[in-house]
Amino acid sequence: MNGIFKASVLSIGLLLGAELDQEAVLKEIDRLYGVAKNRQDLLKIEALTRETTRRFPEADTVSWRLGRIYFKLGKLSEAETDKIRYFSLCLEHAENTVKINPKSANGFFFKGLCNGKLGQTRGLWASLGIIEPLKEDMEIAIRLDPSVNEGGPHRALGNLYLQLPRFFGKDLKRSINHFREAVRLGPKYGENHLGLARAYFENDDYVAARDTLRAFLEVASKLGEDESVRNLISETHTLLHQIAERIGP
Repeated sequence: MNGIFKASVLSIGLLLGAELDQEAVLKEIDRLYGVAKNRQDLLKIEALTRETTRRFPEADTVSWRLGRIYFKLGKLSEAETDKIRYFSLCLEHAENTVKINPKSANGFFFKGLCNGKLGQTRGLWASLGIIEPLKEDMEIAIRLDPSVNEGGPHRALGNLYLQLPRFFGKDLKRSINHFREAVRLGPKYGENHLGLARAYFENDDYVAARDTLRAFLEVASKLGEDESVRNLISETHTLLHQIAERIGP
């Protein structure tokens, strides 16, 4: 962990022992979350956020941030038991968020996301018991604020309609429309571009897929050398190669 991250963790630790400026702490938690590089970093932020939750038990803005951390920990986990544990904790805090504030777009977004991930991990992804609640939560989030998490609700629905088996509601047109909105709302978020390109590719619209990927590479050149960005760039080149095999460079 770098020195800046250590100093920031220390600064929040000191704040938590004194009178807290809630907005300042939330801003610092967001900043730390943005620079976290691994599970150990996230666990330190989780401990700080849990302490903040104890100090502000009725703050929905703290509750959904804790859910966000558990979601990321679940994605980084390899063991199924760990995934289920973290996605369950994410769902618990997201549900608490919407209980505190029924108009929290972030709360509904993470509620749908973690419920879906739980179903996927347990092998129930293609189940109406998972699909319909996820759709409902994301549609509520879109009505409240579609821009949360860089167009996250549209991205989640785009992935849903792309990944579902056809007899469970796969719909490439809907997927493309949701990913287009995600790109509009989060133009610097690589997963929006890559998701749209995958949907175009599966719909046999190879030119649109290629143009979308090239647009992302232009954006990615300004995003630095983060590992997640490098992974997205690698996936982009893989898909571009597959497109070239079909229509040429």
